[in-house]
Amino acid sequence: MPLYFFHVREGSDLHRDAEGRDLSDVEAARREAINSVREIISEKLLHGGALNNRSIEIADETGHVVDVIYSREVLLKDGGLCTYADDIVQSAPTKSPPK
Repeated sequence: MPLYFFHVREGSDLHRDAEGRDLSDVEAARREAINSVREIISEKLLHGGALNNRSIEIADETGHVVDVIYSREVLLKDGGLCTYADDIVQSAPTKSPPK
């Protein structure tokens, strides 16, 4: 499996991932980066800090950046909040149980 690195950029600072993760393809790496950005955002909401100006750069084994996931694109899409298939609210029952 290919090895992908997830470098976290906060403004002009870049925190390099030295270990990386073996994932099946770029799409799997993209999902992993989205989940990581969501975790970063949740920590910032809980403990304070700016939500924007952060991104994760996905690099392959050669160091080539294959994609960049920005915090703003994880939060907002087409003027509304983003939803994902793995959101906990997506798996919650939509109908009340019978009484």
